[in-house]
Amino acid sequence: MKHSWIPIRTETRRAWEEVCPVGEYRVIQASDVPSVIPSALVDKGHSFLIMASVSTSGPAYYMVNINRLDIKDRAIDQEPLGLAFVGEDPVASGCFIHYGTWDGRTRAIPQGFLDAITASSLDSCHAVTSIPSEPAGKISDLQISSQRTAFRRLVGQLQQFTTYTHND
Repeated sequence: MKHSWIPIRTETRRAWEEVCPVGEYRVIQASDVPSVIPSALVDKGHSFLIMASVSTSGPAYYMVNINRLDIKDRAIDQEPLGLAFVGEDPVASGCFIHYGTWDGRTRAIPQGFLDAITASSLDSCHAVTSIPSEPAGKISDLQISSQRTAFRRLVGQLQQFTTYTHND
């Protein structure tokens, strides 16, 4: 597993809450993915899930999990970005997790199906089991363990940053 950090100082909590209120998840289109995510990565995305933690006094954590079709490896895998807000202000950096090791992060695609979707450009219609069937809901209703695990791992990384930032 590899982590990379990107600057997020210009992000606003209000803009993220417009896409996904705290305590909820949303399945979003590429056009709704926040601009902090590089467009080259968005272009590789098959589907996108955004989650926002409930926060009353501490940091609010957000995740955008990019489910990307990896033709070479015949798989769909997740590449999540997490960020945190202390009050209305973002912490200095967001965290990507590359090559995660949690269960369900990568799903194999049967070769026959992969051949059909690459030949017909139907990849956007493929049902990804790591994306909920409902386009929106409460985090407590999200029963996809790979998404919840990705979120927990990001929060673990970001907590080091938010604790440091919050105590300054």
